[in-house]
Amino acid sequence: MGIKNYIKILCLFLAFGFLCLSAVAQASDSTGNRIWDENANENLTYTWTPQTYSGFYYDLDTGEGSENLTVQLSKGSRTINKRNLQYETVPIKTDFEYGNWGSYDVIGFMAERYFAGYTANSSFADKEISVISDGQLSKVLIDSDDRKSLYTGSSLVLDEGYSLNMVEVDINGNSVWVQLEKDGKIVDEAFLSSNSDYVYKADLGDTENVPIIAVHFSQIFSGRETNAVFVNGIFQISDQYVKVQNGDDFGEMEVSSTSSSGIKMRNSDSISLSKGDTIDIMGKLSFVVADANELRFAPIVETSEPGTYELRGTVHDDKFDTMVWTPFNFEGFYYNIDENISTESLTIEKLDGRTIDDEALVYSTKPENVKFEHEGWGSYKVIGFMAEKYFAGYPENTLGNSKGISVLSDRVLSKVLIDDDDKKSLFTGSSLALENGYSLKASQVDVNGKSVLFELYKNGKLLDSGIVSQGGDYIYETDIGGAENVPMIAVHISTVFRSTETDAVFVEGIFQISDDYLEISGGDSFGEMKITSISDSGITMKNEDSISLSKDDVVDLMGNVKFKVADSSVLRFYPFVETETEEGDQLDIEIPDALVVGKPTEILVTARNISVVGAEIFVGNKSIGTTGDSGNLTFTPSNEGSFTVTASREGYVSGTKDVDVLAQGILKLLVSVSPENVREGDQISIKVTDSEENKPVSGADVFFGVQIIDAQTDAKGITSYMVTTPGTYVVNATKTGYEDGETQVEVAEKAAQFTFSDLTIQPASVEAGTAVNIKVNAMNNGGVTGNSTVELLVNNESVDSQNITLNPGENKSIEFSHTEGEQGTYTVEVGGLSESYEVTKKAPFFSGMATLGILATAFVILRKRRN
Repeated sequence: MGIKNYIKILCLFLAFGFLCLSAVAQASDSTGNRIWDENANENLTYTWTPQTYSGFYYDLDTGEGSENLTVQLSKGSRTINKRNLQYETVPIKTDFEYGNWGSYDVIGFMAERYFAGYTANSSFADKEISVISDGQLSKVLIDSDDRKSLYTGSSLVLDEGYSLNMVEVDINGNSVWVQLEKDGKIVDEAFLSSNSDYVYKADLGDTENVPIIAVHFSQIFSGRETNAVFVNGIFQISDQYVKVQNGDDFGEMEVSSTSSSGIKMRNSDSISLSKGDTIDIMGKLSFVVADANELRFAPIVETSEPGTYELRGTVHDDKFDTMVWTPFNFEGFYYNIDENISTESLTIEKLDGRTIDDEALVYSTKPENVKFEHEGWGSYKVIGFMAEKYFAGYPENTLGNSKGISVLSDRVLSKVLIDDDDKKSLFTGSSLALENGYSLKASQVDVNGKSVLFELYKNGKLLDSGIVSQGGDYIYETDIGGAENVPMIAVHISTVFRSTETDAVFVEGIFQISDDYLEISGGDSFGEMKITSISDSGITMKNEDSISLSKDDVVDLMGNVKFKVADSSVLRFYPFVETETEEGDQLDIEIPDALVVGKPTEILVTARNISVVGAEIFVGNKSIGTTGDSGNLTFTPSNEGSFTVTASREGYVSGTKDVDVLAQGILKLLVSVSPENVREGDQISIKVTDSEENKPVSGADVFFGVQIIDAQTDAKGITSYMVTTPGTYVVNATKTGYEDGETQVEVAEKAAQFTFSDLTIQPASVEAGTAVNIKVNAMNNGGVTGNSTVELLVNNESVDSQNITLNPGENKSIEFSHTEGEQGTYTVEVGGLSESYEVTKKAPFFSGMATLGILATAFVILRKRRN
């Protein structure tokens, strides 16, 4: 074996923290991982690059990245000295999503994407424009080539209060009259023909005539009944720019230089990397520090806002034939930084050009003990599997179980749904919303205020009840596959409170695993990977067939783990997973839409209908305090104006609400529309009330888009309107003596709405190789005839489908026949409904033959007797 092969093998251990004593390794241990660990022999001068850290802007196709962050550490110290953290970013060229527009300059700044300027081949710009040379950056709000259809009177809703109104199409269908509104005021108008661009320019600070909105009109249509326009290119940058000048501070960082070629910043003061801290470095970029004696930290980007985020691993290019991804260089894999617990690794043992040969891609994972967030419970066994966190079992003497439980030994994995120690308050009769349809209701507090009666529900049905004393735990056990009596839900009751007016229970510790478990066994396939070994100590998978890494391809490896390949002649790719932050996890703010100067108002913050303690409230950019045990905070506004109220707390999605603060004696109109979801052809009800006491306002004029509604609001503050055309509309209300009010309504196209019910499986238990009959009822609750493809999923895999056509109000019974050859429990899903059935072991062949032999013998004996 040559020296080069030795170097390659040694370098494979870098991801596990071993030092590679070679010239190649010397570069690798100063970058390449996301986690910096003092026990991994990494360089004290360390750099995070776009190729190694998914938070930084990176263009895979060109191989260019914008941002770099370098830290200079001192051995044995937890302090980054002044000016020893350096950040650099440069503009790079990127193509518009709508290809005919050419390209523009983009720059990553503080882990967010910004517009830096227009290049010479930006088709709708008159000339090259560099806003960064003027020390200004503007966020890219929209860059899309999605095709949209718009109708006369509707609006193309853009960001930051802009909307492009389709006023009128000429009778020949040659042009459309458009008006651009900003916060309800017309700021521009134009006449556009087919295959032309609408461009709106504005001054951005010192940079004049910058196109901030561009819309490509592909087609204009004039019909007898309706007029329509079609757009297939939208680009918008923010008119609110970030000013970047030498000496400016952003968090811990100070700008040391700025020019058309980029920006540099250094920390203006020393930064302490204290145990367990999360340190805001700049913008949305922070350092998370392990709560451990040894120094271990990593950059993270806030992902609390709703949306989809890509977590990628270190980029593999054509310089190396081998590669190892672990949680140290692939953020998608499970990792506990406090305890330095990682379970997963993905290794390319050999790469042949653009092909990974059979069994040359190896995935392995193993169970580890990790502490509960609620410290009083000790630890449980966790395993990362295909970049998701799964429960593997309990050690001895955990949650009332003396012997310990290993669900992995029963070839079962269950997702960890909740593991937190946030303090939550429950009042008598209220429920703690859990996952998978479960809720825990605090039914009653005893007369002494020392214990509480809990009731556990699933999908509204009572499952369990129990009495728990203050300081105790509510635990619900169930069978998960072959594992019996597994604690599935645990809730710690810290305080029980009883008073003359109210009873309350304070929860401080929740743990829940899923009852919808994953069964695994040797030979099972997941995407491109097949289980080659499984035991109590872990799971190994390899690719069954060769994997081609074609240009501009996304390869589904296993579960949510994928490879993304560059659209380039040079082979570049990385593993990634997409994680979604959903609206349901965010903080909700209850506060009136309009406030009055000098008049106190209550702000209530909840999540999943439970009050949230310790949420910080901001009005504009000013913090006004944190919520108390009941989730509320009193606020008395002192200034008039429009403000955004924000609630934030670690572990939650931040919530926002826009409010108006009015002078005393001034009333504003509030507008609401029902139903909440509007379709073309619906008769909608528009209600107008005042801002002080929410009383109905009669005699108000109401506009739907640009059309005034004939009837003013009645004594109940209501008028109605028949919606005829899909689109997004602004609904305005005006009346003398009041400030105007408005809301926005999105009208969806009339469509079929399919619902499913009465899923049945007959029989509920069969031998392997025997078919079951699956029935479900489908109904079209929509207003038009429609088609639907009804898929049959078994254990989350599509195995069959049927196409159906139903008229409005029509229903139909759909039947499937399905056969499984292996014993086990199978979950069937159709139309969002799910049921399970059992497949038992097939009776041995010789047993059936023996039965036939007995019957044959009996027949012969009977025949002899008859003779």
